[in-house]
Amino acid sequence: MDNHQLKYYYPPRIDPMPSLFAGFEQQICRDSTKNEHIDGLLNALAYVRTKNEAAEPNDTRADFVMYRGMLTRIFVTPFSLRDAWSMNIARVGATIYVEDNVTDEMIADRSGSSEQHRRLMYSGYKFETLCMVDEPPETLSREQLDEQLAKQACEVVNTHSEYCTVFRTQLGPHSIISGAEVDCIDRAKPHEFPNRSYRELKTSRCLDSEKARNSFERFKLLKFWAQSFIAGIPVVTVGFRDDEGRLKEVQDIRTQDMPRMVRGKPRMWEANVCMNFANQVLQFIKDNVTDGGLDAQYRIEYSPEEAQVQIYSLGKRPSFLTAEYIKSLSK
Repeated sequence: MDNHQLKYYYPPRIDPMPSLFAGFEQQICRDSTKNEHIDGLLNALAYVRTKNEAAEPNDTRADFVMYRGMLTRIFVTPFSLRDAWSMNIARVGATIYVEDNVTDEMIADRSGSSEQHRRLMYSGYKFETLCMVDEPPETLSREQLDEQLAKQACEVVNTHSEYCTVFRTQLGPHSIISGAEVDCIDRAKPHEFPNRSYRELKTSRCLDSEKARNSFERFKLLKFWAQSFIAGIPVVTVGFRDDEGRLKEVQDIRTQDMPRMVRGKPRMWEANVCMNFANQVLQFIKDNVTDGGLDAQYRIEYSPEEAQVQIYSLGKRPSFLTAEYIKSLSK
């Protein structure tokens, strides 16, 4: 529950062009077969309730508790109609908890992906290491900065390392407490509104044709916007690579500019449609999920075949809320 994993952004060097595939064989990989539920988010809330004397009761209570990834899936659904999703839901009192429905098939897909897919996934982590230093750049001398950049360039990528933020947001009448991995921050972390200094780091293939640019704006930019908008992160830095993994260009895109970049273009997405749809889905959940105790669960699914969102009861099953969090509910 501290900032020791938080890294600071510094523009990567692209002359000479670094390889985002370098070090692929040496990477330290997180176990992708483990279902972590929403344990980290719940335990962070429990920690605030039990350890932070300055915290008010409402600081850790909301209509919904879910990771940003779940909310992102809902947001992009109107323009990602081929992408199915499934989530588990529990309601305790006035709060609704949502987690990913991790199936055996999903776990098998993660562990059985092709080497090319794993390399592309790795390139994103490698790009992050090239963009981050351990201390605020404004506090470092030129020599210290050069030393850290050289260290980052040859550092073994470790996908275990991450910094997560817990934040409160509002969508229409729905209050939401969410958690998200934060790539880096632009400066020393301010006490108030730190999200305004956070930065997302993403990678994409070079936009070397009209078709490639159209695909980037239609699909990737939609997800970049949804993720950043939900967490209130103002800037996404995109590293563009060629097919050999060489980093060719780095571009900053402001979150608020993304909807304007696609406005009026055929077959593109609209931010208002995404927000309105998510608002309707959250209301749909509120209207159909009742408090049946800790062991009562529901499932919400979007099926491309049926082109609709459905909710149904799973009956009684072990709660996915952590014991530490359940204990904190009485605080």
